[in-house]
Amino acid sequence: MRDVVERLGYEVELRVEGKARFYAPRLPSEKGYAPTSLPVFYNPVSKPNRDMAILFTKTFFKDKKIRVCEPLAGTGVRSIRLVLETDVVDEVVANDISKKAYELMKLNIELNDVGEYVRPMNLDANELLSMCGRGRPRYNYVDIDPAGSPAKFMENGFRGCDRGGILSATATDMSALTGAKPASCLRKYDVIVSKTPFSKEVALRILAGFMVRTAARLGLAAKPILSFQKDHYIKVFTAVDRGITKAKEQLKQVGWISYCHKCMRIYTARRSEKPVMRCVECGVELSPIGPLWIGGLSDKDLVEEMYRCALDEEEIYRDVLKLLRYLSAEDSEIIGYYPVNYVAEVLKQSPIKPRKVIEELRAMGYRATVTHIDPSGFKTDAPPSTIVKLFKELKLKS
Repeated sequence: MRDVVERLGYEVELRVEGKARFYAPRLPSEKGYAPTSLPVFYNPVSKPNRDMAILFTKTFFKDKKIRVCEPLAGTGVRSIRLVLETDVVDEVVANDISKKAYELMKLNIELNDVGEYVRPMNLDANELLSMCGRGRPRYNYVDIDPAGSPAKFMENGFRGCDRGGILSATATDMSALTGAKPASCLRKYDVIVSKTPFSKEVALRILAGFMVRTAARLGLAAKPILSFQKDHYIKVFTAVDRGITKAKEQLKQVGWISYCHKCMRIYTARRSEKPVMRCVECGVELSPIGPLWIGGLSDKDLVEEMYRCALDEEEIYRDVLKLLRYLSAEDSEIIGYYPVNYVAEVLKQSPIKPRKVIEELRAMGYRATVTHIDPSGFKTDAPPSTIVKLFKELKLKS
């Protein structure tokens, strides 16, 4: 270990994640440290993010051979795991603008004996991605995972993505995306946002919509096929195709959400339509959110296949099994969700178990499911008046 420290110039520790062994900066003993303060960015809490990326790659690109780009690779552990844990990767370009990260990646590539597949680079992420095209090959899968917002990398991310490929993006700037810092959201994503009881889903829909709109400006069609929120971040995977007509089709599912805090009604409108500014039920003035994605967020068949894949190697992917179970049960075409505590607070009564609410709504003929974002929440197409009546009836029976 001493020779490694001398080579790198800072303290490191040997870690294991999935099938990879790798050196990472020694983590401070005190809680609350920022991963950005480390000599090389590394966040152990983001292992489920990397797990999901690997399971997605194994499933979506099954029986293919692909080129991958991780433009913000840090320690390189994601790129290394993609090689060790899938059989679809021909080449991974693991890039980081940090010279320290570049040197650490080289060491970790040697340690895992994957030099034949993983090529480390030391460029600006946008510079690397913008080099694609004009005779240079694009990537089948680009994974953008920055500290903060991915917005400034998005356009070149799509430029670097081949037709039929995947661009995924992670965002950790949740205060902007959930409405706590609306000015920041407007600046970075060109979206007007306000707080709702389902703000983390709003965050997912903002990122998905931003990706679709960014792709469309380049004559590309981006379709969200897997989206999830966990811990301090959200992640969206989009399938990329080419053609203005296809781009216009995806833009049809970009629009507006308006939420009434008084009666809990959720309104939607297409981007080409005027957003709902006043609640038709109670007359309250509303603050529309958008433009954002109002279509489905995840492909259920894909999620179920990822879950089966995770079960085959449960020891490695244990951290995401619950997330995948919830995602497979969730109806992501229904916009918004209702936390039972929030509904109970509005009605000034004690909460009802979400599973019971879902069962009753389904018995009444409505769509109703859990949500992976909040285990105390439920999604439904039932009107708020029905939800209110059901809560009161269930309270009387309890």
